[in-house]
Amino acid sequence: MICPRCEYAEAYTVFEADDKAWEIFRCPRCNFNWRSTEGQELTEPDLYNPRFKLSEKKIQDMAPKPPVPPLRKTGTTDVREKKSPSRT
Repeated sequence: MICPRCEYAEAYTVFEADDKAWEIFRCPRCNFNWRSTEGQELTEPDLYNPRFKLSEKKIQDMAPKPPVPPLRKTGTTDVREKKSPSRT
């Protein structure tokens, strides 16, 4: 599978509907995701809008992505409860 945005040849299927009516694809190089049911302007590399194309150089020159923080443990929260104004 070829990514329509960066034309990387190793895009792969992420998910497929139970009835096989559609699939979701992902490109590991540019992180683009698309469905098989999208129009050809989003699924065909030759028809993809050139303004949104990414080359290897553009990808390398992008700002680094911030890391995803670790998940909180279930049942805990860092948000402090707001005290409601006392009624007198």
